Amino acid sequence: MPPGAPSRRLAAVMLADVAGYSRLMERDESGTHLRLREVRASVTDPAIARHHGRIVRNKGDDILVEFASAVEALSCAVEIQREMAERNRDLAADSRIEFRIGINLGDILIDGSEIAGDGVNVAARLEALAAPGEVAISQAVREQVRQLVGVRLVDAGQHKVKNISRPIRVYKVSADAGRGRPAGWSPGLRRGVRSLVWVAGLALVAVALWRLAPWTAMRAEPPRESLAVLPVAARAADAQPAADTLTHDLTTALSQTLTGVVVAPSSVAQFRGQSIDAREAGRRLNVRYVVESTVLSAGERMRVSAQLVSAETGAQLWSSTLEAPAAAGEPVPLEILGRLTDTVATEVRRAELARPRASGEADDAYLIALRANMKLPSTAGEDSLREVQSMYEQALAIDPSHAPALSGMAMTFTVLADRAENLARAEALFKEADAYSLRAVAAAPKDHEAWRIRATVLQFQGKPTAASEAIDRALSLNPYANESHAQKGLILFASGHADQSIAAFDRAIRLNPEGQAVGVHLFHRCRAQLYLGRYAEAIESCVRSTAYAPEWTDYMMLTAAYAMHGDRRNAELARDELMKRRPSFRIGWLVDEAGPMNDTLRQQRDQHLVAGLRRAGVPQ
Repeated sequence: MPPGAPSRRLAAVMLADVAGYSRLMERDESGTHLRLREVRASVTDPAIARHHGRIVRNKGDDILVEFASAVEALSCAVEIQREMAERNRDLAADSRIEFRIGINLGDILIDGSEIAGDGVNVAARLEALAAPGEVAISQAVREQVRQLVGVRLVDAGQHKVKNISRPIRVYKVSADAGRGRPAGWSPGLRRGVRSLVWVAGLALVAVALWRLAPWTAMRAEPPRESLAVLPVAARAADAQPAADTLTHDLTTALSQTLTGVVVAPSSVAQFRGQSIDAREAGRRLNVRYVVESTVLSAGERMRVSAQLVSAETGAQLWSSTLEAPAAAGEPVPLEILGRLTDTVATEVRRAELARPRASGEADDAYLIALRANMKLPSTAGEDSLREVQSMYEQALAIDPSHAPALSGMAMTFTVLADRAENLARAEALFKEADAYSLRAVAAAPKDHEAWRIRATVLQFQGKPTAASEAIDRALSLNPYANESHAQKGLILFASGHADQSIAAFDRAIRLNPEGQAVGVHLFHRCRAQLYLGRYAEAIESCVRSTAYAPEWTDYMMLTAAYAMHGDRRNAELARDELMKRRPSFRIGWLVDEAGPMNDTLRQQRDQHLVAGLRRAGVPQ
């Protein structure tokens, strides 16, 4: 290569652009310039540095950054959008500084300090496709960030863009990624609600659909959420027993999770050993979706290749290869079975929302409630919560006994109660939540999600015995629901049984070790271990928790755990991060905390959490 000639390398490229920059400058040129300089000094530049990015260009209305890792690029972008959403919360829409961000992973040209090439061009097109406050990424980035928990990726389809010959597959990331901030805080409620809200958009819809227009023999179209698990194939003969077990267990788990018809293993046995087209299988079984999978290896570690296929079009909706160690007495590892169940159910519901409808066909209660459930995790303020509440109300106007909408209303009022400005207001909102959760379990007594939310409401009303009975009912209806196991752990913890709660959180994690709520489950596990005086174990759980979209509460627990363990240096580092994320935090918040708390829990809190924060020098 001649001296000074441009070189090439693979890199992740992030391009951020200020939406409506010309309008902002026209209204207040000097003010906008100063605000942008402050944003870059306190938000974008520090975030880029923390994620090891190299700023190529940072002037005017855009920022071009090179990263060695797609994961670091996306983590940086999400961090920036979350911080900007927080800053913009109380500003008028036309006064906000909002970024559009595009990220691509590709080949770039390096010419001195400048970069160019196809990798940069695609990032620019992705940035143009993002709405203000959004992050748009390419398929190449999506493939690299599968393990990044705490962000929600939405398939935005293929796009033909200017000066790029091939269509590009685009995925979008919610601007706040489910990171709402309450006006006040009660530790048990805030983290319990956070756990529920992260998964509400993925799980709350799993309720009885028989109250919708009944399917009759005259209707040829397969029912909603109808699915068949085709006989699982085995690559090696010794893997066939595991394949047969997976066929049975996955069918059972999905039948307890989805609301449509899930075909029994005996009915799909006719296809064993055959290579059959998914559309033909769907036609013969009258289902909309088919799961095809193969056990690649069994024994000490099990590897499974699986895919979800539309039985109507033959399109592949999702595919992955899963691997986990086999535990004693588990022919199929819980990590594989749980993740398959969660992911297939989620993708089926997304497909239901995306199904084309006849021109002029109005949404029914199912679609409205499902859309609200998908929106609920990304709500960041009372206005957006009220918008979700309005959607549930529309669904209930169509069908007053629609369980997903009733449960969704209960969840919405629970979040609003958490953010209430005073105790009287919170109590009134919890009363509304209680009424809706009662209606939900009455409308769908075999719906595990309705019972889980009923348990949540009872717990926050200070009724641990009734809450425990409700969550046990939810788990009897669906033992594969990881969020129900997590809720069981929260109830046990709030009842003063921190030791028993750890096993429940561990099972929730095992049921989907790559789920969006893993970081929350690890936080609760850390808290229980801290309250038991198991400081080294608490540190390990909290450190893992901070890898998943951490909040200030994670660093509060980590500060106390390090301090009580005698690690002064790390306690100070965690304390500094806590105060950076929540400058107004004071130990007095905990000591003066109102709400139901038994003597055991209060004693454990004061002995380990409060004492640790004091030892670390957190302001009283």
